[in-house]
Amino acid sequence: MASARNKKPCVKCPKNAGIATCGGCQAWFCTKHFIEHRQGLGEAMERIGQQHDDLHKDLDENNIGYSLLSQINAWEQTSLSRIQEVAEKARTDLARYIDEAKTQLAQSLNKIKNELASSRASDDFTEIELKQWNAQLEKLGRMLEKPPSIDIVEDDQSQSLIRIIQRKGI
Repeated sequence: MASARNKKPCVKCPKNAGIATCGGCQAWFCTKHFIEHRQGLGEAMERIGQQHDDLHKDLDENNIGYSLLSQINAWEQTSLSRIQEVAEKARTDLARYIDEAKTQLAQSLNKIKNELASSRASDDFTEIELKQWNAQLEKLGRMLEKPPSIDIVEDDQSQSLIRIIQRKGI
């Protein structure tokens, strides 16, 4: 009788006595529930094995880093688009500046042309005026080669368009 009192009940059905202990969870089971418990453990083992096989397949197919590579490709396209936008704006601005400089040069040349024509027609000019016209033409020639108000510079104050990829510390 003493041995009957030391028996523990089955964790699944308290009315039946537990006759076997699971070495993992330390629970007591009757015969029927012990078999079910082992079947559940077997199914869990199968799921883990399948998960292992799936991961191994992904490793073999070189899927490691695919999402990171996708991010780099997207970053590259975005960066290229931004660079192209900035370059197009720079071209447009430069064309506008060149047109303005050409207009100013043309106006200055027309003024000199009119002065030359007037002075020629009246035969009323001196060496001083010739030197002034020559100096003005030389100055306009230098402006034609490189307009003084146009220069291409990099803006050190703005944020870089190109970002780098860095590895996080381990």
